[in-house]
Amino acid sequence: MLRIRFHGRGGQGMKTASRIVGSAAFEAGYTVQDSPVYGAERRGAPIAAFTRMAREPILERGAISTPDLVVVADDTLLTEPASQPLSGCDRHSTLLMNTHHDEPDIRPLTSHEGPILTTDFTTLALKTTQNLASLSTALGAAAASLIDLSLESALAGIDRELEQAHLSAAQREANRELAREIYALTQAWERVDERLHEAAMPGPELVQVAFAPPAQAAPSIFAMGNSPERRTGSWRQFRPVLQPEKCTRCWLCFVWCPEAAITLDHDEYPVVDYDVSKGCLLCAHECPTHAFSVEQEG
Repeated sequence: MLRIRFHGRGGQGMKTASRIVGSAAFEAGYTVQDSPVYGAERRGAPIAAFTRMAREPILERGAISTPDLVVVADDTLLTEPASQPLSGCDRHSTLLMNTHHDEPDIRPLTSHEGPILTTDFTTLALKTTQNLASLSTALGAAAASLIDLSLESALAGIDRELEQAHLSAAQREANRELAREIYALTQAWERVDERLHEAAMPGPELVQVAFAPPAQAAPSIFAMGNSPERRTGSWRQFRPVLQPEKCTRCWLCFVWCPEAAITLDHDEYPVVDYDVSKGCLLCAHECPTHAFSVEQEG
């Protein structure tokens, strides 16, 4: 899996940049996940966005704590306590900075040991599109290039994300031209190698929790007349009978049963223990698909 974290300020388009990379990766055939996080929606406030891409299903959720690539839209965020763009980075993490400073000027401001790539993307965006909003296109295209997505995939991602932005045909083409310039600029840059980081940070092991009957979690009083051996099925006048073809396995009957008389089989279908079921018929009442019929005891 490749993990990319975007840092910027409200109004700089980092949410859109992360979506451009996600859409470009999706166009290239990857499984993708992207999401932003921010507080009050106001210009200038620090925000972050996260993009994951993989060939397999993505089971991680939430913030990216150990990024392979960090994209920073504003160099003042390096000293912003609320942002901390370098948190979780190591020598395998690549830092891509939008700044008019060169790498030797930026590195003393950080403790980062990995690659630092710097370019004044703001000037490039204004020169090509005359619109500062295209900074998201510039940084999205640069990130896509660094993770070895093709220019065609990046352009498809840009088209997908900007089609709802009510841009004119000329503005859309200007954004596409900006992406082409970014790809030409970044050809000589070192590419992000996610395999190094993946080797250092293995994914968590998933544990399958076995199903346990509800009676194991229910209190039992081992006393005469009030024990697990008390069979309340003899109280019943009507019995609930499951029609499996109507059951969606929503488990509401299992949850509502007051006597733990309903368990689940290996296919997670409800099973009624008629020795315990007292015929309250809550299962039939709560079932949204009416999968339980009610039959009179003979």
